[in-house]
Amino acid sequence: MQDTPAKKQSTEFTEAVQHRIAALRNSVAFQNYEDVRNHVLRMKDLEAQRSETVLKPSAYWREELENFEYMLDAHPLIIDKLRHHSYHVTGLRVYDYRSNKDSVRELLAEKLEVLVKMGGHDLLVPEPRDMGGFGFEIEGQLYNIDTLKFYEVLIAMQRSSILPDLRKPADRKLVWEIGAGWGGFAYQFKTICSNVTYVIMDFPELFLFSGTYLKTMFPEARVEFFDHGSLGKLLGQWRDIDFLFVPNTFLDDFSPDQVDLAINMVSFQEMTSDQVRAYVEKAHELQSPYLYSLNRDRSPYNRELLSVSNIIAERFLPRQIPVLPVSYPKMLNKLTKARGLRARLKKKKVTRPDYKHIVGCHRMTLNGKHIPGSTGEAAPSLGLPPGEASE
Repeated sequence: MQDTPAKKQSTEFTEAVQHRIAALRNSVAFQNYEDVRNHVLRMKDLEAQRSETVLKPSAYWREELENFEYMLDAHPLIIDKLRHHSYHVTGLRVYDYRSNKDSVRELLAEKLEVLVKMGGHDLLVPEPRDMGGFGFEIEGQLYNIDTLKFYEVLIAMQRSSILPDLRKPADRKLVWEIGAGWGGFAYQFKTICSNVTYVIMDFPELFLFSGTYLKTMFPEARVEFFDHGSLGKLLGQWRDIDFLFVPNTFLDDFSPDQVDLAINMVSFQEMTSDQVRAYVEKAHELQSPYLYSLNRDRSPYNRELLSVSNIIAERFLPRQIPVLPVSYPKMLNKLTKARGLRARLKKKKVTRPDYKHIVGCHRMTLNGKHIPGSTGEAAPSLGLPPGEASE
């Protein structure tokens, strides 16, 4: 009796995976990642040549940076889903936006509806589906906590009269974001304010996220990284650049001839007092007319910081801009219970948000006179309607 020949084992799945990985390795996104990684490695070499600086990572950030060291040699499948890995920066996970989370989706949709009534659709930029973009699908678009946070920031900037001049400027403007994380706000801002040069200053490791993301989402943009030569020479060309990435340890060398807005979101609160002060001093020195901050005064676990608001007030006249009566990570159901959404929003006894939208006005820009610092002062009106400025 003859033996039946063994059936040939199928390799269809293996071959499909191999083909997909090969395609992703040749994708624009992965090529952008490899280019950004080369810049980041050169930045780290450049940093190593510099003496100790007050801007070295705090204890909190040293631990965070270690958690995504794998991004220095990321697989194409990781870059294809880059947004899934940005939880290292934001804490947001794809799992929390699965299709069976209907009650959570309803809360996010409710909050989005209220924000749209405040800010309109002109400032609303949904989460792109590219690079693993995720969120709850609402009216055919993706939204998550980050999307709404950035939208809320744009509304605060609109309410404080900062944004109109940046949306349709007579000439090129320079916006400086200190600590841009994965680049989500830079994406939204550049989408609605195209005629700006967006400078990102951060730990170089984070450019693996923000640099890769922004280069991929804006394929026609001119993107530059300072990793050799003269920063001053590069800054001399800023009007021809869309995105410029600068390592945080080169703060002292950062001297563009113009800064129109300085921004920090949710990272001043994780720095030391000396680090926050260094950035505030630099923004003041560069005569940025505005410094925008969305931060707690201090993160609960940060013992190296006293108060973000007080440090900003040393050089800028701060004004808190009200948007919602809850902090950006919270939904409106966290308000004191009342009948109906309108009643809940009007309820007076609401705990003030621990995250504050603060716009600081440069003290040297008011009538051309220097205004001495005091942590108890508030800025003059920023164009808000009567009753809109917070107490």
